Amino acid sequence: MNRYDVAIIGSGPCGYVAAIRAAQLGLKVSVFERERIGGVCLNWGCIPTKALSVSSMALYNIERANEVGVNVKDYELDFSKVCERKDKIVKKLTSGIEMLMKARKIEIIKENAQIKDNTHIVAGTTEVEAKNILIATGSVPFEIPGMAFDSTHILSSTDMLKLQAIPKSIIIVGGGVIGCEFASIFRTFGSKITIVEMMSQLLPNEDGEIARKLEQVFRKRGIDIFTGTKVERIEKDAGGIKAVLSNGETLSGEKTLICVGRSPNSKGLGIENISLECDRGWIKVDKHFRTNINNIYAAGDVKGGILLAHVASREGMVCVETMSGKEESLDYSVVPNCIFTYPEIASVGLTEKSAKEKGINMRARKFLFSAIGKAHVIGETEGFIKLVVDNDTDKILGSQIIGAHATELIAEFSPCIQFGITSENLASVIHAHPTLSEVVQEVSEAVHDRAIHSL
Repeated sequence: MNRYDVAIIGSGPCGYVAAIRAAQLGLKVSVFERERIGGVCLNWGCIPTKALSVSSMALYNIERANEVGVNVKDYELDFSKVCERKDKIVKKLTSGIEMLMKARKIEIIKENAQIKDNTHIVAGTTEVEAKNILIATGSVPFEIPGMAFDSTHILSSTDMLKLQAIPKSIIIVGGGVIGCEFASIFRTFGSKITIVEMMSQLLPNEDGEIARKLEQVFRKRGIDIFTGTKVERIEKDAGGIKAVLSNGETLSGEKTLICVGRSPNSKGLGIENISLECDRGWIKVDKHFRTNINNIYAAGDVKGGILLAHVASREGMVCVETMSGKEESLDYSVVPNCIFTYPEIASVGLTEKSAKEKGINMRARKFLFSAIGKAHVIGETEGFIKLVVDNDTDKILGSQIIGAHATELIAEFSPCIQFGITSENLASVIHAHPTLSEVVQEVSEAVHDRAIHSL
């Protein structure tokens, strides 16, 4: 029987990153994976959806090429090539991760893992002993009772990535991150899109002004939106599906995408064999990711919390560092959130609303992309940046962006929040011209009513 310092179940952004960090720390590591190396993020989430997004943006730019003096006479979308490119990227990246793990002498066991007791895991005909066990099995799409996924008409986000043809119409149930990203992609591909969101706005966890701006852009692009509305039931018919709404309306579509959240991927692991404490399948942990069993840990989506790949990766690192005796912890107040719609959306730290709810004496200022020269040069003037600061200390508390390259620009604010930098400090940093990053400097000046390119 092989013995390890740590056995990791799952090879997604939490599992494989934890494995590599553990190996760097000198620990002997094994990783169990029943499906594909890389988990949901690389195979059925972040990477393939962004590959589709890039194809949709290429199409969008061709369609408006005449704005920059380029007349494209003939073009077509080859969806089979779009999918082929997506799959090649996924294969290349997952193969690269497997190579990294093997180079670190991490044993990869491609079997379904079952926890036998607190130090033993069985996988097929293999049994291993581990000083510590890390459960990093992630999450799966949440299934609404009565609207079970059938991979044909009622689709999960995973099913969307297996489509072989572009649907004529898609009814999207859930206007969160996943729903809005797929809406943006497939509207550009030519699908008729309808979003039904039960909360009062799209992207319920984002700043209200950002959400309203996205809704305005989506409607301009021909996307129908129902907020404050539930889908009561879905009926299949000869043409696809019918969705009956709480407002009495009935919608017809070829496909429906259900994306109303995620469920913990904790079934079938044998956790009942060790009396692991869970809450509706989410594994309970302390701040060091220990479960109620001292040598068993859980990190990433399977424990709940913020379900983002970059959070899962950091949790995995902190977890194995704790195992090695460092007792690390993680600050969740500075987690960037990126949404790859058109236009892009990104946020980090506190919003105006959350800062007020905390009783902070705050102020917020906004600056438009349309006031930046580079935005006009690239033809991306839609959107704005918002900065939230503490009135008493001038420290930056949060930022929200909707506009071109928002997912890259947001990174400038994370260290500001984490290390207590003030808006005055940030405003003093020279930003290159002409670049979109000038919005960062301008909004920092706007906090003190000193923005140059604004009245």
